[in-house]
Amino acid sequence: MAFEPRSVVSPRSAFGDVSQTLAPVDGVEPTDHRYRGALLQHRLANLVREELRISGTSLPAFLDQIGDLPGLSKDRQRRMLRGESSATYADLAFWAGHFPRIAAQLAAYLASWAEPTVTAVPASKAPPTVLRRARPPMRS
Repeated sequence: MAFEPRSVVSPRSAFGDVSQTLAPVDGVEPTDHRYRGALLQHRLANLVREELRISGTSLPAFLDQIGDLPGLSKDRQRRMLRGESSATYADLAFWAGHFPRIAAQLAAYLASWAEPTVTAVPASKAPPTVLRRARPPMRS
């Protein structure tokens, strides 16, 4: 069965419709690669919808202007924006190419994953000056 991105976020119905970060469902850790991927797609979907609203157009009308391109059927894009099917790099490239703010916003979000966080090791286990790098937290 194909991965459904909205299956790992709560509430599922908010996928791509709200700007806030959605929580993982019970049993899914915030560091889970599927959850992180779903959040990236959620952000993409939300940004696409915002850009279409700002442009004063709808998804069907916008795609009608583009013409018949592989992978860009209205039905597939609707499913991708709702998180029912996974986005592809081609989807990201298409939308970011039409709306540069999408590229900038998602690049900043991805860059936040690489920002190191430093946590102190308890004094009982190491000298107080020893620091250990922790896994980057999920950022919104």
